Amino acid sequence: MATQIKEVIKQEYIKSAKDPVYFLKKYCMIQHPIKGKIPFSLYDFQEKTIQEFNKERFNIILKARQLGISTLTAGYSLWLMTFHQDKNILVIATKQDTAKNLVTKVRVMHANLPSWLKQKCTEDNKLSLRYVNGSQIKASASGPEAARSEALSLLVLDEAAFIDKIDEIWTASQQTLTTGGSCIALSTPNGVGNWFHQTWVQAEEGRGLFNDIKLHWTVHPDRHQEWRDEQDELLGIQGAAQECDCDFITSGTTVIDGVVLENCRKKYGKDPLEKRGIDGNIWIWEPPNYTRDYIVYNLYIQHHLKYTFPLFILQ
Repeated sequence: MATQIKEVIKQEYIKSAKDPVYFLKKYCMIQHPIKGKIPFSLYDFQEKTIQEFNKERFNIILKARQLGISTLTAGYSLWLMTFHQDKNILVIATKQDTAKNLVTKVRVMHANLPSWLKQKCTEDNKLSLRYVNGSQIKASASGPEAARSEALSLLVLDEAAFIDKIDEIWTASQQTLTTGGSCIALSTPNGVGNWFHQTWVQAEEGRGLFNDIKLHWTVHPDRHQEWRDEQDELLGIQGAAQECDCDFITSGTTVIDGVVLENCRKKYGKDPLEKRGIDGNIWIWEPPNYTRDYIVYNLYIQHHLKYTFPLFILQ
């Protein structure tokens, strides 16, 4: 009997080590705000997202609210730490408490694992969890220095569209990811022109480093139009568009209403001949006429409301 039990445990350990979806569904518990601790029964879209995490090195997730993606990222982090040695995971968010919440999700899942799966801890507190196998996860508030740590196996940017100076954080992180580390950047939208929006557009167009994952509110099997209509009442039109529809245009704060800008773009705009520059933000509508003189007029304003006006070239 003892030999049979050992063989079953061995086979279950191998299955869990090979497949994070199997591990999460079979052995992980999560905290539900109403039901308390419940098994982590993944939806189809969550399973597909985990598979993307395991396949792609860089993933950017444009998501609706309350889809459990932070919890899913925590579960994936736990799987990495449990079945791999010396995995170093850093979670950066707008505030330390937000980053700490994701680490807490990892700690809860770890605490409820069966004893034969649970790694021994050498450090276990609100901001970090470290195993004897050398793997660890840490939480940090946003700031350029946050990513200038030792080499990272995984960088998690939680609510990336809202992180202040994320451009500097991403630049600083390159030194720590050069050894083959991965990144998961997840967020609801927060206007256009910021790092998250630009990175998403690049990924959607097949440019840059990131694999794009879009999770509209409709991916959740328990949500229907009645629920969506209720969000307009609870959050307002703009808030609901940001939190539910993955809509960059109507999220954030702009001088001119985003819907008006989008309508103007559709009615009067035309695609440029080419896009130049490292980030593709230099758009060319027609080649220069070298028989004429040009004036470069740069009107660029950015303050706490993040109003941004572009560069104009006048003939």
